[in-house]
Amino acid sequence: MKEVIYYKFKKGIGAYLWLVFDIAALAFLFCGIWHYPYCASWWQCILLFVIFGAHLGLWFYKYAADNAMAVITDDSIKIDHNNPLKWDDVAYAEEIMVDCCGLKKVISLVPHDGIDYKYNWLQRHNAGFTAFSIPLYGIISPEDEEKITKIIEKKIGLKSNKTEKKKSEKNSNPTKAKQPTGGRSKK
Repeated sequence: MKEVIYYKFKKGIGAYLWLVFDIAALAFLFCGIWHYPYCASWWQCILLFVIFGAHLGLWFYKYAADNAMAVITDDSIKIDHNNPLKWDDVAYAEEIMVDCCGLKKVISLVPHDGIDYKYNWLQRHNAGFTAFSIPLYGIISPEDEEKITKIIEKKIGLKSNKTEKKKSEKNSNPTKAKQPTGGRSKK
């Protein structure tokens, strides 16, 4: 089995304005050089061509190209452009919320202690979760999110912070009476 899951970036009005602005700027520069060829030797004009050309290239890379988010095989999972992580090397996987409001969901794969992988710069400087993490917050389709969650649950199991919180709430003392929230208490 080889499953490839791609990023699906949403193209809102801002993305299309970005595209139109880049094309218009490049067209304006090209027309200016067509009518005044000596402008092509100005470093400012060359710099603008490079900036808007690179900007346009980034738009096509993000929105038009197929960017693999995860490549899942029977033996391993490869996230982004990182080295593959073997399923046998994963201790457990947990679903965590990384946003301050708890809106962005990430599946964090935690390798066993003593496993030595060559990490890239982004993996070494992550924000509060392991180097092998799969973002699930609106940059992949809901079908792919469900598919990757089912595969991870099947391969190694998945801990969820939501279920752990519910269990801890159930285990709390249910006989404890609610404290009054305000006003005077009568004796």
